Amino acid sequence: MTILRSTEEFGRFRLTADVITAESCEAGDAAERGWLTSWGCLSDEYADSCWDLRDLADLFGNYYRPEGDGSTLPRWLTFEASNDDLISPCDGWRFLADEYGPEGDEEAIGGTISVHRPDWITDGSWARVCRLLGWRPYRWA
Repeated sequence: MTILRSTEEFGRFRLTADVITAESCEAGDAAERGWLTSWGCLSDEYADSCWDLRDLADLFGNYYRPEGDGSTLPRWLTFEASNDDLISPCDGWRFLADEYGPEGDEEAIGGTISVHRPDWITDGSWARVCRLLGWRPYRWA
């Protein structure tokens, strides 16, 4: 049984995002990362990222194929930006439209959004959320 800790707002999910530019790709790191707000902007504040399940279903739907963290029941799901998200970013992917780099002149060539498992959710409910968002456990033969 999962022990519930009341450290997060019930019914809300926290998302993080990473931006990849050509220069950051060469360095093997992200150009920018942070908490993703519901406006599609990156923030340094944990509390700014507050999404409900309908928001997640609308953002990812059946279009994306998330990857888990490798465990039987992942602690987070990561969604990779599609070509359409890079060409005309909208909704939660708006952060890809910003310019990055020290001079502010680099375009994003990739990006990810990760949905993190909240403290308040049980294993069974988290598994249902993961399946709703398109995650499937790996089956080894």
